[in-house]
Formats: sequence, C-alpha cells, structure tokens
Amino acid sequence: MRKTSLLTFIVILFVTGITFAQNENTVAASQDSSVVMIDGVRFETVQLIIDSTARTATVELSLTSLKERPRELKINVYGIQLVDNERNAYYFSTATLGRVLMRFEDRQNYLHYLLQPDTPAKLTITAENISKDAVGIQVVKVVFEDSEEEGRFLDAYLTGVPEP
Repeated sequence: MRKTSLLTFIVILFVTGITFAQNENTVAASQDSSVVMIDGVRFETVQLIIDSTARTATVELSLTSLKERPRELKINVYGIQLVDNERNAYYFSTATLGRVLMRFEDRQNYLHYLLQPDTPAKLTITAENISKDAVGIQVVKVVFEDSEEEGRFLDAYLTGVPEP
C-alpha cells in the first residue's frame, strides 16, 4: 500500500513539472512552492494545521490578483486536494473564499469569486477524517479556470509555509 501511495505522489509531482513547463503563464515567485504565481494570480501558503484530536486538517492560502482589473476566479472544488506526510490525499470538507462557503455535501462543482486587483482574499480549506499518523500537510492542490481560455483548468501546487 505504501509503495502505491508513494508512486502516485511521484507521478503527481512529475505531471506537475510537465504542466508547469508547458504552461507559459506559469512563473514561480520563489524557489520554494509556498508562493506560486499562475495566470495572474498569486497563491501563497499562510498556514497548514492538523488537529490530530479532531482528525481535521485546515489550510489557509492567500490569493491575490496581479491583474489591473477585477478577475472572476472559478475554482473546481472537486479538484482541491490536501496531501499529508504519509502521502494520503484528502478532498475538502469545506472551502471558504472570502464570504463564500462551499461544503462537499453541497455537490457544487465550482466556487466563483471576484478577485479585486492587489487585494488578497483568504481561501480556507478544511478536510476531515485525516489519518491518525498524519503530522503535517505536504501538498495543497487548487484547480482553477484559465482566465483566457474558458474550459481550460490550471493546477496550483503549494507546499509549506515560508520560514521567517
């Protein structure tokens, strides 16, 4: 089971590398991936928390539009995943962007949000039933629609919080 999970994680990282290489709009903001800029949106990891007692994980990201005009952000909520240190992947239980709250059981595919230029919006993702052995979230995946090509979705992969 562990070998399969590790292989899956390696494949995800490989495909991510190919996706980043093929996407001309993708530019890493720093050498780590706690800050990523894709399609005019800056994704930044603010905090990653696992509550082992409640068996929940909470991830807080900051999303900022780098474009001069407001931009509609369309997130595919079923594409959101959290991967723990044991390489277990989890779907979201709730996702909150600004005042918009999505719950997994709502069965809505997309979260729509109007990002204002240079104004950070907080995206909080919660996952339940985290493994008892999980001590940290290693990777956060957010899938959102390309601003120039409707129906084309881009992936943002983020890791830990930058050190002070």
